[in-house]
Order: sequence, then structure tokens, then C-alpha cells
Amino acid sequence: MVLQKALDSAKDRPKDEKKVIAGGIAIFVVVALFFGWAIFFLKKIQSGEQRLEFGGGAQDEFLPESVRQAQQNIMEGFSNLEELEAIRNESTARQVEGGGVPLDTGSGDDPFGTPDTQ
Repeated sequence: MVLQKALDSAKDRPKDEKKVIAGGIAIFVVVALFFGWAIFFLKKIQSGEQRLEFGGGAQDEFLPESVRQAQQNIMEGFSNLEELEAIRNESTARQVEGGGVPLDTGSGDDPFGTPDTQ
């Protein structure tokens, strides 16, 4: 009922207002579809069904074998998440034990480390 009244009132409006209404509806539909796709895509990644690959289809035809081998080595090097987490935890522990990274601010009372201009 409400939808029918809205459509009847839209028929009596000028052509420019009809275009604005249609554009608004189209933008709303596109945004809703994008958010739906993003939610399903992120859930798929979290569940482990989606594997991230950095290779391209047509691009591989023009790459020499050495470049393909290097890309494969890089992808294999970053596939071990446990090793990366161990490295991150080790470096974080070193920073905490050492009190963080010391900053060299130069000499004097100037916190920005700019030289004195006297």
C-alpha cells in the first residue's frame, strides 16, 4: 500500500526528480550487494576455504621462468604463519625487555633534534 502510494506520487514528479530517485535506489542496491559480498568473502577467508594467491593468469604467459620461480619461492616463504608469528613474538619480547627502541634526539634540550643556531 505504501509502496503503491510512493510509486503514484513519483509518476507525477518531473523527469529530473525521477532520475534522482532511480539513481538513489541503484546506489543503495550496489552498496547492499557490495557489503553482502564482503561479508561472505571475509567469512570464507576466516574459515580457510579461500586461499590467497598472488599470481596472475595472463601475466604468467609473459614472465620468464626465473621470475615465476622467484614468485613461487616468495609465496612458499610466506605460507608458514607459525614461523612468522614466532619471529614477531621474539622481536616484541626483545623490545619489551630492552625498554623499546631508543630514539636519538641529538644533543641539547630540543626534543626535535635540530641543531642549535646560535
